[in-house]
Amino acid sequence: MEFRKLQAFVRVYELQSFSLAARDLFLSQPTISTHIISLEQDLRVSLFDRIGRKVIPTQAGEILYQAVQDMFRILDEARSNIQELTSQVSGMVIMGGSTIPANYLLPGVLSSFRRIYSDVCVDLRTADSIKISHDVLEGRLDFGLVGGYAEHLDLENHLLFTDELMVVAAPDIASKYPQVITPQQLPDLPWVMREKGSGTRQAMEEALHKHKMDISSLPAKALVQSTEAMVRCVLSGLGAGVTSRLAVDEFLSSGQLARLEVSDLNIRRRFYLIKHRRRTLYLCASMLMQHILSQLSHNAGS
Repeated sequence: MEFRKLQAFVRVYELQSFSLAARDLFLSQPTISTHIISLEQDLRVSLFDRIGRKVIPTQAGEILYQAVQDMFRILDEARSNIQELTSQVSGMVIMGGSTIPANYLLPGVLSSFRRIYSDVCVDLRTADSIKISHDVLEGRLDFGLVGGYAEHLDLENHLLFTDELMVVAAPDIASKYPQVITPQQLPDLPWVMREKGSGTRQAMEEALHKHKMDISSLPAKALVQSTEAMVRCVLSGLGAGVTSRLAVDEFLSSGQLARLEVSDLNIRRRFYLIKHRRRTLYLCASMLMQHILSQLSHNAGS
């Protein structure tokens, strides 16, 4: 049953007149009659008894009118709720973040956003960059922050900032090596490695590739799934690791970790905000995305 036919039925029912219903809906009387006849044919019942100039609803007409009124009410509620989505900054945003932004950058940014828009709840899901990209593509996330350019035609990449990665180790390990070592000396160190799919690992692989080295040449003593686990393993003296300064700054300041300078090894990683090109974001998600871009994209240089 088409909406316009039901609309015509309701006006005829309420006005008890085909001509008045036609005038009210700015349609011709034959059009109104055609709509009612079509409904009656679909339902195989008479909806109105024509008595003189008046039309009186049959029992079937009464049942249909109540059902259509309920349907129109539900549609009005849906329209109202949708308008709230597009006019009010409130509701749930489901976003993803790889380890560094999720743990060291987004908490402050989300806090400042919530001070402005207190009715927004953010469901922040942490995973590696590959997983975040996949979930954005699958529609499970409104958008995500990842440590590397997401190579997919359906993904928009917005550059946020460039992060400096460094080699760190516990002081007793670092003291066994010169202040500055060469990339070719890296295989002499024991290593705590991030898992495949990690943006940190990818950045390290790219930096080593420029020196015709493969990451498999570095002897891994542990393989971990998060920056936090890697830092804890390095602090315990298990081996050296590569991580963002953001993750180890306090440990470098306190002397619990030491930086190993590696000549001519520039390990940098770019962070991007990614969104599905065909995904429509409602106002709360769109406003949060813009807030993140404005807060984090000030350091996007190479």
